[in-house]
Amino acid sequence: MFDLIIKNGKIIDGTGSPSYFSDVAVKDGKIVKIGKGLSDAAKTIDATGLCVVPGFIDSHSHSDHQVFSRPDMDVKAEQGITVSIGGQCGGSDFPLSKTAKREEYKDYEEFGNEYDLKKDADKYYDVIKKRRLGSGLVMLTGHGTIRRAVMGVENRAPTPEELEKMKAILRKCLSRGSLGLSFGLYYAPGSYASTEECVEMAKVVSEFGGVIAAHIRDEAEDFAKAAKEFISIVRQAKVRGVMSHHKAAGSMENWGKVTHTLRMIDEANAEGLEVYCDVYPYVASSTSLAATFLPNKELARGNDALIKLLDDPAYRAEMHKWNEDFWGTDYSWVKVTSCEALPQYKGLFVPEIAKMHGKDEIDTILDIMKECRMDGNACYFTMCEEDLMTVLAHPRAMIGTDGSIPSPDAKSYHPRSRGTFPRVLGRYVRERGVTTLPEMIRKMTSMPARVYGLKTKGLIWENMDADICIFDENKIIDRADFNDCHARAEGLSYVIINGEVVAENAVYNGKREAKVILFEDR
Repeated sequence: MFDLIIKNGKIIDGTGSPSYFSDVAVKDGKIVKIGKGLSDAAKTIDATGLCVVPGFIDSHSHSDHQVFSRPDMDVKAEQGITVSIGGQCGGSDFPLSKTAKREEYKDYEEFGNEYDLKKDADKYYDVIKKRRLGSGLVMLTGHGTIRRAVMGVENRAPTPEELEKMKAILRKCLSRGSLGLSFGLYYAPGSYASTEECVEMAKVVSEFGGVIAAHIRDEAEDFAKAAKEFISIVRQAKVRGVMSHHKAAGSMENWGKVTHTLRMIDEANAEGLEVYCDVYPYVASSTSLAATFLPNKELARGNDALIKLLDDPAYRAEMHKWNEDFWGTDYSWVKVTSCEALPQYKGLFVPEIAKMHGKDEIDTILDIMKECRMDGNACYFTMCEEDLMTVLAHPRAMIGTDGSIPSPDAKSYHPRSRGTFPRVLGRYVRERGVTTLPEMIRKMTSMPARVYGLKTKGLIWENMDADICIFDENKIIDRADFNDCHARAEGLSYVIINGEVVAENAVYNGKREAKVILFEDR
């Protein structure tokens, strides 16, 4: 007897091949039989009129930061994501920063204090490999996180001894199951690293057959230059690489540059390299206010120093002028999404807050940063949809949320955390026709599975893991937006992980059938 049979579905197997109609049988967490007329199962799902596809793989996420605090990962399961690639943009859950304080970390009855775990790689990986999750997780190790562990946020090159220590930490993480290394070359302290430092770290990943991913140094004026640097790192280190959330942002003068950078990716692959990118389906990005509205060199001062400096009229005037010169005086493109100290500002655009605040828009942003102790976040509407569709259609582009697991009571966050995959299928495949449905499913499933080494996932084939999504191609769409970030998708009928239904009609049922996938046996 089978554990589950999915009857009469339109199978899109993840390869990009045309769809066909068949039944799918599952037993012990595996797809064991595909064929018509299957019967004799403990549970049957009638998929008549619905698509049956591999579970979606979130190619770019920050879900590793909630592996202890929010293991349900409900916003993943509720949009069809069965595995996420965490630890992106140079920031990972491990190792511990050089300046970390124990009181900043929580105690958990199951495994003690996070601070103690993150001081010891073996202890950390031993714990997370046992963690049961609502949606699966693969972890990259962040270059910026390693740099903080060894050097803090100092704006300088590492000494030879420090570089060797950084490489040793990375080797330990890779040996215990990290998939590879991510760079955050836009953020301090990753932005302080030279190309040569990045190459040396990437060579360690090459030893293990892993992957590197990068938030490149610039996605605006110097977009092409930054893309060229990343490709040179891939070339010199002889490693597979993914350019993160590929986009041209900032002023309208930058729009259209994606055609050039995608051509650079094509040329690199024609040369024999392995270069990919990921993309989220929105024209607004999201990151901290500090990373956007303070010069990168200032971030090395640390949060406590910056908070004090923002009370200094001379320093404040300097930062005001820097922002006016760099960004101008119109901040109608900035929407505050996270600011615990000033909850009344969440979900509002900066001009609205400035009117309430009684100051100009730049001073308002500087005040928010200070009052929120440099912990405020915002969404930035700086991209164009034509560029987005160009990237979505590219054969080497995978789909990612670039999101974490927001708190259920969060008032505002980027809707990509909840709506990315249904939005791609509804708005950009069905409505805009950027590519065919089988091709987009490939970009969501088998391609990221291959890029990230998930050998038993990403395909509706016999002997593959039974991670499956079932949806109505005529109805699937996101409903979360910048005003109602919690709204669930429509048209997503079932999400199955390890052969068990974990969500019906985009509502997570609480089952934790997934785990952290570690690459210990390479």
